[in-house]
Amino acid sequence: MRTLINLGCKLNQYEGSCLIKKFGYIRNLVIVNTCCVTREAVTKSLKKFKQAIKKYPQSTIIATGCTCRLYPEKFSQAHQVIDNIQRLDIINDVLPTPEKSRYFLKIEDGCTEPCTFCIVSKIRNNIQSKSLEKIKTEISWAQSLGYKEIVLVGANIGLYGVDRGLSLTDMVRMLQTIEGLPRIRLSSIEPRFITEELIENLKEIPFCRHFHIPIQSADDYILTQMGRGYDGLHLKRVIGLIKESFVDVAIGGDIIVGFPGEGEKEFLNTYNFVKSTPFTHLHVFPYSPRPLTNSYRLGDPIPHYIKKERLWLLKNLIAEKNFEFRKRILHKTFDIIIENNGNKSLSGLTDNYVRVVVQNGCEKGKPVGVRITDVSKEFTCGVVVA
Repeated sequence: MRTLINLGCKLNQYEGSCLIKKFGYIRNLVIVNTCCVTREAVTKSLKKFKQAIKKYPQSTIIATGCTCRLYPEKFSQAHQVIDNIQRLDIINDVLPTPEKSRYFLKIEDGCTEPCTFCIVSKIRNNIQSKSLEKIKTEISWAQSLGYKEIVLVGANIGLYGVDRGLSLTDMVRMLQTIEGLPRIRLSSIEPRFITEELIENLKEIPFCRHFHIPIQSADDYILTQMGRGYDGLHLKRVIGLIKESFVDVAIGGDIIVGFPGEGEKEFLNTYNFVKSTPFTHLHVFPYSPRPLTNSYRLGDPIPHYIKKERLWLLKNLIAEKNFEFRKRILHKTFDIIIENNGNKSLSGLTDNYVRVVVQNGCEKGKPVGVRITDVSKEFTCGVVVA
């Protein structure tokens, strides 16, 4: 029995898959792969670890990930503790065999951005990019396993190549040389790395029309306090560039509500920005003070109930915008890769990040053409077309 308990981002999922393959020779193995990006993530990581200790008393339990680096003393019951830095050497040459419909391919690790709220740049602060040759080899590996979609992941993929004299655009140019390249999806990418040059090169590959942009706020004062290095006008230009470049493009984002200093005016600036721009998805997080960060000294002055109100205002807004977006693709045909939802129904993601429930026969893991036949607030349904 091998059990992987993954928490956190797609990068963490990739590294967890590599680690469980590396230690696959251990007969009864449980790996708890932790995350510390928010206070809630730390709490959940510790809870999952304690549950694993109780549930698998006869197993070898390895605790790993960012919470292990932040609070190593809390994992003393593990047989082995591997923080995220030690893990890099252990999995350096491992090619994972993930049990997912999409292959997550790690292209870089590390972030050196000066965001005042973020702990990632404190505990993953060494930029390490895979060589173009290694990326090419891993794509061949994913193809050999039958994957039809590859998601490029990292701590900050926009920083790919800074340690090698390369850029993310250089890497995309390399992808253009690969025969039979599966469709490529970018994971989260910071707004300052979305350039005309990058977009023009993305058009030359089978690129998924989906951008996820951690804007965090759209208020100029809060953005300055966060150390983001751009303002609302820059965000508007980036989103306009994306919208002009791709038909039916999905634009998602991350937003933090309740950052110290965010009053009603500052929040409404963000709310109205989202309302007036073509966002289709949002991840909204209440501000969580993280130790080691520059904003930690500011405390947590915004009451929890206000954060919750703002969170739900944005969630309700994006639910309406997402519904309008999906209605616009009604009767259009998309390629999806079939997945099992766990309740005997089958679904898959379009390249522009719409989950479609399939109403007629198809096989899990196979790419199929699907025509969108029905859109409701809760579901998008389609039928397989020849």
